[in-house]
Amino acid sequence: MATDPAPRPSTRPRGVLLIAAVLVLEAIALVALAAGFIVTVFGADPLSVGGSVFMAVLLLLVAVGLITMARRLAAGFRWPRSPSLVVQLFLVILAFPYFDSGDPLIGLALMVPAAVVIVTLFSRPVVQFTVRTTGAGKTL
Repeated sequence: MATDPAPRPSTRPRGVLLIAAVLVLEAIALVALAAGFIVTVFGADPLSVGGSVFMAVLLLLVAVGLITMARRLAAGFRWPRSPSLVVQLFLVILAFPYFDSGDPLIGLALMVPAAVVIVTLFSRPVVQFTVRTTGAGKTL
């Protein structure tokens, strides 16, 4: 009989829950952007139907990936840490042009959650939680 390797919710560090929450919020933002691209397809003067549909599908796929990472990280798996870090680094990179173009609030909205996730990913409780082993010595 297989046992569930996921720990009880009370044993999860707050940092893991914070990272998972930020990833879910980023996924929600991507779904909203995808909806915006779909709306442009049905507008009066669509620029590129194919491009809008492609971007909507791409954004939805990335949102699904973010939600999967959030769920697996909250369950204690190690693998979501690397893609979460990569996504946050991309957000930091994307934030800088907004500072240059005169939209610092958008830049901060992209950079602050990303910086919080990056710092929290390397905190001791999060690292210890995600590198724990199961009873048979298998690492999650």
